[in-house]
Amino acid sequence: MDPTKPCYGEMFPDLDRLEPNQPLAGKAFEVLLASRGIGVSARRAAVRPEGWEACTACAHYRDCYDLSMARLALATALENRT
Repeated sequence: MDPTKPCYGEMFPDLDRLEPNQPLAGKAFEVLLASRGIGVSARRAAVRPEGWEACTACAHYRDCYDLSMARLALATALENRT
């Protein structure tokens, strides 16, 4: 890992911190759960163009992407564990 880059491994938002009606951003992607009342009315995932361009231009892009995907996969696995 590159300790000089605070964004390393942070392309995707940390979904454990997701709150309704509050956009949550990683370096390259952003998500939003829109809620009106007791249920989710919409989900949105978006690319943050400036962040994505910075990520793809970075010398550590591939390693950072792999780490970001691994973190996302692990979080998903933990969420779906019974």
